[in-house]
Amino acid sequence: MPDDPISLRNGPGCLLAFLPYPDPDALAATAVALANTDGGAIVIGLDDDGAYTGPPDNAEVERALRLAADRCTPAIAFGRPEPLDTAYGSAVAVRVPRSTHVHALPDGQVLVRSASGNRALSGDEIRALLTQRANGDFDAEVVPGARISDLDPELLADFVVARARRLGRHSSGIPLMEIGAVTPDYRVTVAGILLFGRDPQRWLPHSEVRFARFVGQRAPGKNGTFPAFEQALGGAAVRQIEGLWGLIREQMRSHAPADAPREADYPTDAVREVLLNAICHRDYRLRGDSIVVRMFANRLEIASPGGLPGFMTTAEHLVTHRYCRNPLLSQSLWQWGYGEGTGQGLRHLFDRMSEVTHRPVEIDVQPYRVTVRLYNACENCEDPADSAIAGGLNERQRVALAYARDHGSLTIHEFRTLCGDVSPDVLQRDLADLVKRGHLRRIGARASAYYILP
Repeated sequence: MPDDPISLRNGPGCLLAFLPYPDPDALAATAVALANTDGGAIVIGLDDDGAYTGPPDNAEVERALRLAADRCTPAIAFGRPEPLDTAYGSAVAVRVPRSTHVHALPDGQVLVRSASGNRALSGDEIRALLTQRANGDFDAEVVPGARISDLDPELLADFVVARARRLGRHSSGIPLMEIGAVTPDYRVTVAGILLFGRDPQRWLPHSEVRFARFVGQRAPGKNGTFPAFEQALGGAAVRQIEGLWGLIREQMRSHAPADAPREADYPTDAVREVLLNAICHRDYRLRGDSIVVRMFANRLEIASPGGLPGFMTTAEHLVTHRYCRNPLLSQSLWQWGYGEGTGQGLRHLFDRMSEVTHRPVEIDVQPYRVTVRLYNACENCEDPADSAIAGGLNERQRVALAYARDHGSLTIHEFRTLCGDVSPDVLQRDLADLVKRGHLRRIGARASAYYILP
């Protein structure tokens, strides 16, 4: 949060700390924790519960900051103290940037910031953080050969408008250097290509995302099911997020009335938060591997290349901590209007999904992949791939259902092949009747339609 508005609404968290008084030791510890994670701000004049303890004395704040800087190894460059209005009086905010180094206190402790406050890292966690910092942020690296002319003016214009709305202030130009999309010598970074590129996959082929819908609940494999629908999506990050959500909505089983929002299976904000996290936090250094979204009858799986970033070692850290693998990309997408931006996105996801289904969100962490599973409200519904073909149907309709069950989908051309000399009009009526009865779902327009189990 380099110069973003500071919101006190949610209290202290991963990006925001409260200190009642300008104590040098407390300032040093909190600054080390913030600098080692994703940066943030320290508000002096509020306690941990948000109770007002100010107003702080400006001279005392300046003195405490000088002493705190000397107690950090290496030293941390605090931002200038900013006046901040609270409901009860004036406080002071001090910004701490995300660092490219690993900082420690005089006693050797390396702290990071979590939702509940500062936390000391173990030896293994320190080594993981050192490795991450040594490699640098990949999204800040220059894309060889890419030029500003390779960026899409329409996306840039959309970003400027959305950013002004999010930050509450207008910009006289396009802040490409400010957000890290372009270097001072006008070379385009990985973040710039992913955010605004006309064709990002020309430069980063593995940055595409893939979507697949499967019939039933079994994962693909030797005894698994065939995908009923597959599609790869390229383009810039925001177009991938919107495109994936559009595909999920199109394929979603709806139990709500036809004129109601189609959120019976998965809440919009929950799914978009997971998609955003996958795109922001995947490891773009890994070649030949893409984000994969797989949709089953009872769940949605979003798999992102790369293990946990930085010092994180368990799935629980994703909920209680914050560490961006691609900070420039993440920050710009927040300014674009995507995500919470407070380090509470996954916590919000868990809360939203608990309103839909009693089964908790699953996070499966592997060395080079993180998979999030969202279960829908019909998790215990009968699996259509295993259900018996309903009675009251003619033989052609039974053949159609069996084929759709075994192959994942059915087209009118395949149906004609199965049924020989039967008139196409008769076969079309058979399929329309199956759709009306709820045995099949039609996807697409008539000329290119295909049918899947519901």
